Amino acid sequence: MHDVKDRVAVVTGAASGIGRGIARAFAAKGCHVVVADVDAAGAEEIARELEGRGVRSLAVQCDVTEPAAVEALAERAWAAFGRVDVLCNNAGVGLTNLVAETSANDVQWIFTVNVFGMLHGCAAFVPRFRAAGGPAHILNTGSEHSLGVPFPGMGIYTASKHAVLGLSDVLRRELAGFDIGVSVLCPAVVRTEIWDAGRTRGARFGGPVHSPEVFRQFMESGMDPDEVGRIAIAGIERNDFLILTHPEVRAVADERARIVGEAFDRYFPR
Repeated sequence: MHDVKDRVAVVTGAASGIGRGIARAFAAKGCHVVVADVDAAGAEEIARELEGRGVRSLAVQCDVTEPAAVEALAERAWAAFGRVDVLCNNAGVGLTNLVAETSANDVQWIFTVNVFGMLHGCAAFVPRFRAAGGPAHILNTGSEHSLGVPFPGMGIYTASKHAVLGLSDVLRRELAGFDIGVSVLCPAVVRTEIWDAGRTRGARFGGPVHSPEVFRQFMESGMDPDEVGRIAIAGIERNDFLILTHPEVRAVADERARIVGEAFDRYFPR
């Protein structure tokens, strides 16, 4: 997909943070946007903003942990626009805790949003993309943690983002023959409120939980999410598999590659 102008994109988690940045970047390129978020009022606000920029936009309340809600999102998008060209599985949450002290509720919540939310999006949109005949594109939001950032306290989040990368790598090979591209966005620290995503956690996952204030201060030092959005759209238009935003993460990826290489050399000396 060389140009998103006049296309239609669906972005989950688009009422704030990286999702909002992606939605704005699409609009700046002349792409119509379906703004999906569990926060209905926030989604409506962003949709109005995007329409003020000269594109069509639709706000849809959507909880990506519910397959039926994501299926309804796809139905509404096609009903409103007659097509969808790009799906951005961006909705995500995070929580900090030591691996051995993480509750089952915490694990289920993070994986249900970050991993199953992505899978629900693929299940609802991929059959429609294939039926339409392409071209189409799927952007899954991973993280620097997808590439190997073993930060203590972030174990479950890191595991979920490894899953996003692994699933996306297989998905792009499965869809290569259908003119459907797949990208993984791998940002490092971005100025968002994911640090306190637990404040809206539902009762079935144990109810609200708050992160320490120090994480807010840390996240505020991050990249502007609008800049992340611009980088993401450029990567989609180039059909990049990995879309990277922070050059300093290369050191972490190189370290992971070094460890793997040394392990092979140790077990299978050349």
